[in-house]
Amino acid sequence: MRHYELVFVLKPTMSEEEMASKLEQIQNLITSNGGEIYNLDKWGRRELAYPIQKFNSGYYYIINFKTENPELPGKLEYNLRLDEDIIRFLNFKLKTPKNTEEKPAETSETKE
Repeated sequence: MRHYELVFVLKPTMSEEEMASKLEQIQNLITSNGGEIYNLDKWGRRELAYPIQKFNSGYYYIINFKTENPELPGKLEYNLRLDEDIIRFLNFKLKTPKNTEEKPAETSETKE
């Protein structure tokens, strides 16, 4: 199982409904291709370090997901690159977080 973190910035001119729709679209893309989202953070509107496409701020989102499908990150990046509402994104592979690791089954021993 591979773990990934996706950070993306939406245009500041989008309405709340448009942002919710875009977030749902990205989540559906991940889950429909064999991914499982285990964390979603909405950072809200933040100032950018430098102007991007003449915007000085944007809405930040972070999605942590895991998948066994090795093609999902490439497919996700392709779709994000084509989307005009996303002004920046970064998707990278994480080391397996300790809090999501599978714990081995405990064996019960009987003492006589």
